[in-house]
Amino acid sequence: MSSQAMTFEHSPLWPEVQTIINGPSKKILYDYKGTLHTEKEDLQIWDFNSIEVIRDYLNSIGETATVVFRMGMGDYVNRLFPYRQNLEFTIKRTALEEGGSNRAKDEPVQVMRYKAIFNTSRNPPVGGSELETYHAEDLNVSDMVEIHLELVDRALEPLRIKTTGGAFGNVKPGDLIRSLLAGESSKVLVDGKPAAQGLDMVEPDNKEPIPNAIIPHGLKVTSIPTYIQHQLNGVYNRGIGTYFQTYEGKKLWFVYPTYDTERFDGKDKKMVFYAVPQEKLPQLDKSYMKEGNVIKVAVTAQRRYTDSAELDYMNEGSGYRMPDARAYMKKPVKITENGPQASRAELNHEVIIKERSDGLNYAPVAQGGPSSNPFIERSKILQRSMAQIDLVWENSDPMLIYPGMPCKYIYLSQGKAISLKGTILFVHSFAAKVEKYNASAFRMTCRISIACEAQSKRPELPKKGAIGD
Repeated sequence: MSSQAMTFEHSPLWPEVQTIINGPSKKILYDYKGTLHTEKEDLQIWDFNSIEVIRDYLNSIGETATVVFRMGMGDYVNRLFPYRQNLEFTIKRTALEEGGSNRAKDEPVQVMRYKAIFNTSRNPPVGGSELETYHAEDLNVSDMVEIHLELVDRALEPLRIKTTGGAFGNVKPGDLIRSLLAGESSKVLVDGKPAAQGLDMVEPDNKEPIPNAIIPHGLKVTSIPTYIQHQLNGVYNRGIGTYFQTYEGKKLWFVYPTYDTERFDGKDKKMVFYAVPQEKLPQLDKSYMKEGNVIKVAVTAQRRYTDSAELDYMNEGSGYRMPDARAYMKKPVKITENGPQASRAELNHEVIIKERSDGLNYAPVAQGGPSSNPFIERSKILQRSMAQIDLVWENSDPMLIYPGMPCKYIYLSQGKAISLKGTILFVHSFAAKVEKYNASAFRMTCRISIACEAQSKRPELPKKGAIGD
């Protein structure tokens, strides 16, 4: 056993990890059933291969999913392929008790219905072949085929194309987002119900009313928060994200600062990841537990730390200078006996986010001339200060994660516990069948990317060869 693992047993992290692995039994296995909806009928799907979901909280507005399953060749040729242009798919997820055979009665069954996109490049071709001349029953007996479908939330599809516009006077950025994003989304109906059931928005840093907020007609509703952040007076100091996701049974819009690590100290639900040496616990079945608003996770698999903060500071600056347009609309100078005098501090935003140790602080003038929006420039600088941690959470439950969720990563360095606060910006979950169980049992694995503040001393994590390489 390595010295790192020996040290870990006597570290402050070990009691927390023991609490996780020895706590109440957690549901780590799931049963998946599916229903394929065509224009003609509903087909039950029992033979799942895998379910993959990608949530990019930084660059996308909603999740993308891929489901792979097997069905008889006859059913594929006669009951699926002719209706491939208009498909929907329902996934039913049931948590299983430890052992993978019985349903966990204390866990709700989750049912999600999606718009299904037929992947022509990955599915078997049929048109013009002799397969259409055979009876469906004969084809079912002779062969099974593997089907790939891409899934999109049915509620998100109409929201993607919803547009708006107008002129608004003396309105705060947060109120404008609530009115346009939440208000307009509530008008979109799916199955007679609002496509979006609410808005979960972190309180904006900018609380100043916008005198004249012009939203160009034809602007997509999904772009409203980003437009206010970049084109109007700004919303957050630490970037902005907009994402649509089902969380705790509700379809919600989330609006949040993408790089606000201090949110961990608030009252929002959060996650804490404990880095465990893989040789200490090579096969960890119970990997997480809930404790109030905190989800504690033991991470034993691959981990990687990367940052380019110092290089970015050198090339692009650790601060900015920007003329304040609002100051020029007032009296920019004072008339004195010695002539007009101006205060540089009152006319400009001049900020250094982080003092460099060598004293070479570079704060270039912001492009675009005078502006009343310092929030976008602060966001650019603070983004440069961030590092990234990639990790793999085994035996996981991605349903516990919401967009921009505050988190903390705790690892051991030279016998001391080091904590890095951050936000979750990427989740890639993969459900694969566990063959050793008789039931249709699946185990979930998540690859998670966290944005955290860069450290002057790099964590003892691999920089290459871990995840994504």
